Amino acid sequence: MIEIRNVTKIFKTKEESIHAVNGVSLKIDDGEIFGIIGYSGAGKSTLIRMINQLERQSAGDVIIDGRTMSDLSKKELREERQKIGMIFQHFNLLWSRTVLQNIELPLEFAGVPKEQRTAKARHLINLVGLEGRENSYPSELSGGQKQRIGIARALANDPKILLSDEATSALDPQTTEQILSLLKKINQELGITIVMITHQMEVVQKVCSRVAIMSDGMIVEQGTVKELFEHPKHDVTKKFIQNINADQPIAELAEELKNKYPDGPLIRVSFTGNNADQPVIADCIRKVNFPVSIVQSDISQSVSGPIGVTYLHLYHGSDEQYNKFVTELTGYDSVKVEVL
Repeated sequence: MIEIRNVTKIFKTKEESIHAVNGVSLKIDDGEIFGIIGYSGAGKSTLIRMINQLERQSAGDVIIDGRTMSDLSKKELREERQKIGMIFQHFNLLWSRTVLQNIELPLEFAGVPKEQRTAKARHLINLVGLEGRENSYPSELSGGQKQRIGIARALANDPKILLSDEATSALDPQTTEQILSLLKKINQELGITIVMITHQMEVVQKVCSRVAIMSDGMIVEQGTVKELFEHPKHDVTKKFIQNINADQPIAELAEELKNKYPDGPLIRVSFTGNNADQPVIADCIRKVNFPVSIVQSDISQSVSGPIGVTYLHLYHGSDEQYNKFVTELTGYDSVKVEVL
């Protein structure tokens, strides 16, 4: 288990003291995929670097399997870090080395004999799906293939924890899906605890069992994706949830839809669990006597089940009729309605 107890990180300059992380406490269970999400400057990357002590906290404790990281000697800390792999947004590969040689690098540092480290690197190449690319150089590979090298290299020392710092941010949507599937496979087959830092809610939605929302150096909310989607409390959480499946910010999309459909209210209907693939809207439409148009809709999968978002345009009805329709929708479990 990873325990983060009331951790604070202060960066001091001549002019001011900056609280990058401010009183954060978290517990991450063994074998889970845990997401930490926040906008730029929220403090999430600083927080993840304190897990392996690449960044030392100003106050508080980071405890892994009962060992307080700040109490370890330099030798003990080096040994503990070998059990924590890390993958990065920009891959951090050595361009003069082949795929095989890049993956062997941490094993070289650990003093593993050549024959053993080559055998291990070849095994990892197969695990991450880079067969046939052993002798290629990073410049000859796609972004997704480079990230697979980064993942394989992070697994070289058989870590028990894998830290992912915006590992999919530089990738296109299709490649992101492939990398997330690979991380999920690694978690399931090897039982490795994965901590994912991201600013993309759709990333944690697809693979994380639980998620913490960060803002201004603090954890403002945490829970399962389903819990946060159904009952978001903090404004930052609501903003992230609203943007699931949206190709543009929710406020921008709402304004665009209101300009396109000026007559009658627009409503946003969110579904989770079994209701996401049930004819809830169709059933409610049958109970009213005014037109209802579906102007945009998406359903995607999360670890806890499907999540759906649908935008409806109501027109040629009275306020009383519109209210009745909204009441019918909210009568279903796990359905949330918002009038734009």
